[in-house]
Amino acid sequence: MPDVANSRSLTRNKHELFDHVLAAILKSGKEGVFQTEICREFSLDSRDGSRLAGNLEKQSLISREKVLHKGRWTYKLIVKKSPMMDGHKKRVVQITSVEGAPCFSCSYQHSCSSEDEMTQYSPSRCSWIEEWVIASFDKTVANEGGKRLNGDLEISPSG
Repeated sequence: MPDVANSRSLTRNKHELFDHVLAAILKSGKEGVFQTEICREFSLDSRDGSRLAGNLEKQSLISREKVLHKGRWTYKLIVKKSPMMDGHKKRVVQITSVEGAPCFSCSYQHSCSSEDEMTQYSPSRCSWIEEWVIASFDKTVANEGGKRLNGDLEISPSG
């Protein structure tokens, strides 16, 4: 069982408890930790421990394997996906492809849906999106040295 110092005094609310329990499971590594040990460490009854583990499992953060431990059935909680465990870094999100998109400030965003293309609030019928796409395309073409002729694109040979 990972050593979580003063775990009982660290938890003040559900979110902190959730984070501390997840940290304890992460520290156990690929070996995992028994749900009963988590309950004991964090002074949880079996029902609360089961609910907490179930929530972690629903979020695909852990997996639970039913095992017989010391003559009793319990679950072994094993990390399913963890950036810290695999040594992955957080992915950097590039937003350049959507910069200036009209959708983010659109007054009709709450009504917009791609499921019904016949409604006036459909991305496929939106003149603002169309104008933004054409302007973005023209900007890209200009940066690549091409030009538009009668709606067609002509790319200049490089060099």
